[in-house]
Amino acid sequence: MTDYWKNYPDIADFLRDVEAFILSILEHGGFPLGKDIGRLVESGGKMLRPALVFVGGEFGLERNQKKWTKKQKEKLVHIAAAIELLHTATLIHDDILDRASHRRGIPTLHQRLGTTNAILAGDWLLSRTQSIIAQYVSPRRAVLLADFVSAICKAEINQDLAKYSFVPSRRRYLQTIAGKTAALFALALHIGASETGCSTAHTQALRRTGYNLGMAFQIIDDILDYESSIEELKKPVGNDIREGLCTLPLIYALQEKGEEISPLLSQIRTQPNLVEDILSLVLQTNAIERARQDAAHYTRLAHNEIERLPAGKPRHDLELIVNSLLVRTY
Repeated sequence: MTDYWKNYPDIADFLRDVEAFILSILEHGGFPLGKDIGRLVESGGKMLRPALVFVGGEFGLERNQKKWTKKQKEKLVHIAAAIELLHTATLIHDDILDRASHRRGIPTLHQRLGTTNAILAGDWLLSRTQSIIAQYVSPRRAVLLADFVSAICKAEINQDLAKYSFVPSRRRYLQTIAGKTAALFALALHIGASETGCSTAHTQALRRTGYNLGMAFQIIDDILDYESSIEELKKPVGNDIREGLCTLPLIYALQEKGEEISPLLSQIRTQPNLVEDILSLVLQTNAIERARQDAAHYTRLAHNEIERLPAGKPRHDLELIVNSLLVRTY
């Protein structure tokens, strides 16, 4: 876990418990690749999704009481760990699909252990996720989690089928990131709130907040692939183009400089060294600024939903988190 949460001591303490629980599963679960996955868990991820489980849970507690009980916190730690395990599994599988070389500054699991072992590792994490959810979440909400996993898989398949076509469709892009990223953000806030007794109206507002936050987060993530550095991003810059993905900055750049960029994209499979030229052309357009405006739009939508929530520390924390993710550099 990074120091991203240093200004949120309650969240930081919660995430330390989540990380410790995950590492205990990896260490004592009898899985041969536990240490290798543990290395990924400890490599500096923000653990944003389990943090949102905690924040959602705080809204439920604000409604019913003012202090966490040991049993309530333990339940939320397990649920948050399940969400993070699910996210980690999707990262491992995503890296295989994208043939990524690095994740969080270290070689990806399939680079170190081979594709077969990486796939099985991701599958094992999914099984652990389902086991925890079955123990700590109501059957109705367990079904909801399964539906979200289905949405993630559908989005990943659609993204993979569209690789190297570089179709500049903003609608298709938004549909993809809604399933790929926003769904899990929405689930994290929703399940944390609902499992601690938050009202239906506030739980729905939190779910919509998570959706809009996830949309903004992914757009910023895709922007960083164009204008960040490998030192900050901890993975190769321009990897989306290299792997045939048409994200929002490229979509907008094609609208401005399609005649120059399209011929280069048609050769990217056989000449990956053209990535630098494409990046340069994209940065000469207004594409990054337009994509940032879209991220700001979803951020405003998230704040609109937050305004429906009761005033207090949980709402204040959520407002700050939403704002910080819009201006992040990694």
